[in-house]
Formats: sequence, structure tokens, C-alpha cells
Amino acid sequence: MNSSYKKYDEKLIDLNLEVLGVRDKDIDSIVKETKNVTKMVFEQVFLVMLYTRQLMLHPKNGANVKARLKLIDIVFSVEDSSNRSEISKVRSDILQMMEANKGSNDVVLELLLLKDKTKTDAIDKILLSIQNAQIAFAPLDNIHGVEPDLKGSEKQYTYYEMYASLKYTMTIFQKFLNSPVYDKSTIKIALFEKIKLESNIKDFRDDHERWISEYSLSDEKKKILNLLRKEHYAELVKNYGNLDKKIFIQDLRADIAINLGAWAHDVFRYIHDDNYSSNILYGTKETNFFNIANNRNSSHVTITVDRAPLEDIYKLNQLEQLMDNIKIALKASFESKERTANENVGILAIPYVENKHETKINNEDALTILSEWYTENSIGLFRKVDQIPSTIVSIIDFDLYSPLSEVNKCLDDALRIQDAYNYNRQTKTQSKNLSKKSPIKNRNELITYIVSLYLCLGTYTYENFSRASKIVSKIENNERINLNKYEILGNTTMFSWSVFKLIGQPEWQNNRLYQKLDTNFDEDKQNKMMYLFKKIPISIRNNEGRRVKILSEDTTEDVLETLVNFITNQPSTKPYPYNSSFPLPLRIRKK
Repeated sequence: MNSSYKKYDEKLIDLNLEVLGVRDKDIDSIVKETKNVTKMVFEQVFLVMLYTRQLMLHPKNGANVKARLKLIDIVFSVEDSSNRSEISKVRSDILQMMEANKGSNDVVLELLLLKDKTKTDAIDKILLSIQNAQIAFAPLDNIHGVEPDLKGSEKQYTYYEMYASLKYTMTIFQKFLNSPVYDKSTIKIALFEKIKLESNIKDFRDDHERWISEYSLSDEKKKILNLLRKEHYAELVKNYGNLDKKIFIQDLRADIAINLGAWAHDVFRYIHDDNYSSNILYGTKETNFFNIANNRNSSHVTITVDRAPLEDIYKLNQLEQLMDNIKIALKASFESKERTANENVGILAIPYVENKHETKINNEDALTILSEWYTENSIGLFRKVDQIPSTIVSIIDFDLYSPLSEVNKCLDDALRIQDAYNYNRQTKTQSKNLSKKSPIKNRNELITYIVSLYLCLGTYTYENFSRASKIVSKIENNERINLNKYEILGNTTMFSWSVFKLIGQPEWQNNRLYQKLDTNFDEDKQNKMMYLFKKIPISIRNNEGRRVKILSEDTTEDVLETLVNFITNQPSTKPYPYNSSFPLPLRIRKK
């Protein structure tokens, strides 16, 4: 329950909702839809992560893919603050060569040619790093190898997206876990606040009546005033405003869709990059895979649409919504006063900006539509939201010692926490020597510490050493941690894999909301941790209906075939909410 409400307010909220006829099934349907949207967002980023790592395990092409990703890492690690545009062009050129499946010799030759054309010294640094890292790879015509079922299949994600799924692994997980949480109590409170706001806005009294004595009001107005005092807002909006539950529930669904859409954009943008990836713009509402050429001196107006993304729009059952956007852009091109004879006017040249009312309307059904779309088009990995944590841990476990992954940067802090717990145990047992751990238990502990630091505590980064020092001190002394509530991620699902345990409800201290955390990691909790790790890596159902473990070299071809077939599946019978605040799926095929 929202901290701004006292316990007895729950009855008041339920009373108001009951008056309007809001039933548990109404609340439950919204909760179910938000969970489906949450699973859909995670599935999209997880598919990129899984596809990338399975390619790295490929028995024939894995080394080639790894070398390409290492080269991209070098190119993006070198900076030149004095010539940002030049280094940006170099990166763009290299990525285009990667997408064309060129070999390392071709890339080096291109860099030498660019060196003579550009004014940046970054190219020398890149060439030196390539030489020192001994990066070499041949041209790659068929990334999936020679398997009959995948031969000729296109690469499903760009090299930049695959690289980003490694470079920003923990950041993506943090953004995902910082999602708005819509449980039953949150939704009830939100509906109650909408009802209350509506009654306060209208007040159902004339303006002059608010300033005259209560005794001078008519009996009807006194009744209204009494209902306001008792906070029986639902009776007011029902009896005097002729409003029913459908209006409030629809409005709430639109609000949730807008909020979850903004959150989904924030998650997706770490994998997608407008400058280095595909033609789908996740930072904005619009797409730029069609263009309208409309000038005054021509007898023709030309609309061109890129074929590859259009095919995906077709698969998403979005053609009608796409046509609506083309109509908007076409109208804007005719209404433009600045149109010249040589100007191409497309959707990006004259951007259409929704007002708040239009945004609300476009999102009224978006939550339900996206939920239904996901139900039909899910790969089937996550039937429940609580299956997501083990999937996240599967990725962390695979990436733990990979220098390309952001997970690897978290190791130092995990080791500091491990040392703190070892010190605590030595102090308790008064022994300098602890029994040696098995390599498996040691690895599982490190992963648990990484999850605790980075996927439970919201503002924690591997650059924030002051926080680490504070936590280390608490652990060494077996003390509880008292953190600002906003330093904990909004979605607390990863606490099931953490050494930290939430204690009670947040409490106000010095005008701030604080949450207490238990840091105890005794033998019983360690045994539970070991049991949890038996659930990873997770398995996926292949095309024959058989379950196979992911992230294993033995099952790479099987998993890749399943992923490719899923990503390139047939058109959906359910539409995707194209005009809503939600971004397009990451599995839209790229040019």
C-alpha cells in the first residue's frame, strides 16, 4: 500500500471502488496485463543477449563472432573529444563493414584509408589496439554455419546490438528492474485517486456556494458537502457526474501504458542506438523507414517504404496503423509552407507531435492489445514473472569472466563483499583459517554478491566505491543496512537471489523514507543459495518440443535454430499497438 495512506484507508478505498462497481476481476485483469508487458520487454532484450552468446559458442563461427565483437569494443573504447564527428564517422564505417561481413584485413585497410581522410588520431590508437589484441577474422558469409535448417538465414540482430547486449548487460538489467510496479494495492490506490480528483475538480457546487455559510446551502448541496467530508467521492461522481467505472479504468489503463512505454524505451535504448544500429527509432514515437517526396513543381507525390521493416510491420499485423502514420505525414507535407521544389518532406522532416489528449486516446487500449499480442507471440520462456530472476542469473553466470561483458566489471566489488563475509566468519569462529570452498560454491557466491549489489540496490555502480565501503563495514560487523528507499530498485524480485533481506516496511526518518536490510549470510542461507543455482541455466523448448539447456556449447545449434525460427515467424493474428507509447519489438528485422 502506498505510504501516503494509513492502514484504515484501505477500507475507505475499497468502499469507494465498490460504489462504482469495481470488482476484483477488474483489478486482476490490469495486473495480468502489466505482467505480460513486463515479460514482453524482458523477453525482447533477453533474446538479443541469448542469440549473441549462443553465436559466441558456435563450434565453427564462434571465434569469428567474438573477434568481431572485440574489434567493435576497441572502436567504441577509443575517444577523441576534439573530433567527435570524425570518430563517429569512423565507428559508423566500421559497423557498416561488419554488417557487410567483411574480414579484419578489409577493416584494417579501410582504417588506413580513413586515416588519410580524417583529422583524428583515434585511428592510430584503434590500429595499435587491434595489433596488440591480435584480432583477426575472415569474411563471414553464413553466420549460423552450415546447418541445413539455418543455411542462408540472415543474422537476426546487428553487430552493434549484439555488442551492446554485452557492454550494457548489468545496466539493462538495472533499467528493467527499475520498472513501475503495478500490484493490486497500487492499482486500487490509483483508481481511488482518480475518483477523488474528479470529485474535487467538479465539486458539484456552484463557485459562489463555496464561500457562503453551510447553513445557507440547499439540502442537496449539504448532502454533497457531507459526502466530500466523509471522502465518499465515488457516490459524488456516480450520482452527480454520471460517471461509471469504465471511464476510470480506461483512463488508468492509458496512464499505465504511457508509464510502461517510457520505461520500455529506457530499457531498449541501451541495445538500440539510432546512430549505429537500425532504422527503428526507439528514442522517439515515429519511425523513419518511409519517406514522402512532395514538391510543388512535380506532378507526382512519391511515398517510398523500405522493404525489410515493412515486412516486419506486416508480421506484427500493423499495416493499418502504419497507413495512419503515413496519412499524418502526407497531410503535414501538403500543409507545410516551407516546402520547396527540391525538398523531400518525410515524417522526420515534419515531425508530428501528439498533444496529451491524443496520447491518452492512443494508449487507452494499448495495454490490453500488447498483452494479447505477447500471449500469442511469446517464445514461451516465461509463464510467470518470477521465472525472470533465474534467467538473469543464467546470463550473469555465463558472462562472469568474459572481458567483453559489463558483468566482469562487477567482480572487484563482489570480491570485496566476499572478503567482508570471510572476515565476519573468522571473527565469529575466532579462527584465522576457514575451510576451503569448492570452485562451484565460490563462483555462486560471487554471482550472489553481484546480484545483491547491482540488481537490488538502485543507485549502485562499479564506480561508487563509497557505497561499497559502507556496505563492507556493515557486513564485517554483522550489522543491518539502513538505506534510502529510493536507493532500492522498484522491482524487488532479485532479492530472492540476494544476501540482503528486506526487513519490515520503509520508515520515515528525517523526512526521508528508509528501508532496513539484513546482511546475514549464514550457513542455512548459503545452502539455500546453492539450491537456487540448480535452476540455471534455464532450458528452452526447441522446434521438436524437446527442452534443451541454453548457453551450452553442446546445444548451440539447437538453440540457435529455435531462436531464428521464432524471430522470423509468420504474421501475428493479433495487432501490435503501433500508435501507442510502446516501442516496437527489438526483434524487428534490421536492414
